[in-house]
Amino acid sequence: MVVDDSALVRRIATDILSSDPEITVAATAATAEFALAKLERERPDVITLDLEMPGMGGLEAIRRIMNARPTPIIVMSAHARKGADLTIQALEAGAVDFVLKPANSLSGGIPAIARELTEKVRDAARIIMGPRVSLAAPLEAPAEAGERAAGVRAANPVSASSPGFDGDAADLVAIGTSTGGPVALKTVLAQLPGDFPVGVVVVQHMPPVFTRAFADRLDQCCAVRVKEAENGDAILPGRVLIAPGNWHMTVTRLGVEPRILLNQNDAVNGHRPSVDVLMRSVAREYGSRAVGVIMTGMGKDGAEGLRELRARGGRVIAQDKNTSVIYGMNKEVVQNGDANEVVPVDQIASRLRGCVRGGSAARSAV
Repeated sequence: MVVDDSALVRRIATDILSSDPEITVAATAATAEFALAKLERERPDVITLDLEMPGMGGLEAIRRIMNARPTPIIVMSAHARKGADLTIQALEAGAVDFVLKPANSLSGGIPAIARELTEKVRDAARIIMGPRVSLAAPLEAPAEAGERAAGVRAANPVSASSPGFDGDAADLVAIGTSTGGPVALKTVLAQLPGDFPVGVVVVQHMPPVFTRAFADRLDQCCAVRVKEAENGDAILPGRVLIAPGNWHMTVTRLGVEPRILLNQNDAVNGHRPSVDVLMRSVAREYGSRAVGVIMTGMGKDGAEGLRELRARGGRVIAQDKNTSVIYGMNKEVVQNGDANEVVPVDQIASRLRGCVRGGSAARSAV
């Protein structure tokens, strides 16, 4: 179902999606109210939704859809900061992904995103909707979350001192994720204490402006400090640095303290920032003193970088299938045999706390 207040956008989006033999547009709606009225009758597998519509807004529509009949929703978002903030809130409310509207969408610019739109609709149709975690709401304390998840067995449980780990306390945590990542990252980061003894670096596939809005949102609800990375930023204990959209992020330990380096080299695996680019630099600079985490997302970005990290003695933790929106990037690492352990998303933070326990937060110089 295509939901947009612009008749032109509805028609163009319908034509684009209908041209794919795997997709049928079952319905269109000019308002959220009409969409909700058609929800049970049409029972769409995926909904594309404009956020800024007259009457009921897109955010309220997402909440109602998730209550009435949870359905994968792809948000059609504006590029501006306001659009980024609304999109982050939409992902909190239950949307699974978003597509950026071209600035000239009302004069026919939608075809410019035709391939991305159809690919994301096909991917979304594979998603089985389950319980979601809101970025707006606090999670349980780490101990309570650990107790709640105690009944879920890790697919390949390994302790910090067992054969996949060399016993060294980690000096850095690096995380890579894509579709479903905003909620997964919230789940992990909200369970880390403010005095977490090492720095955390993150690649979340997002365009410019959106990464800053996302970092700001996380900073408001996590004990650790979260910010969009800037070139030359110091990697500090208790600080989470998120790669800015359209920039690759790497780490360096040259000089008095570890720092972030950004570049705009060619996209890797179709992405900039790329998880592979980050993980390769982490493998080279930190080796066995790093933990790499791969979470929900489509594709295989991160698999090669984490293979290198594992080969250099680093630890690799993968989010399991059951708690992933898309079991893709993490599946690739697991199937390659490069994950030391595979755990539900709400157990990742406790594993990270175990890996850095006893590590020296102040030992930043080489």
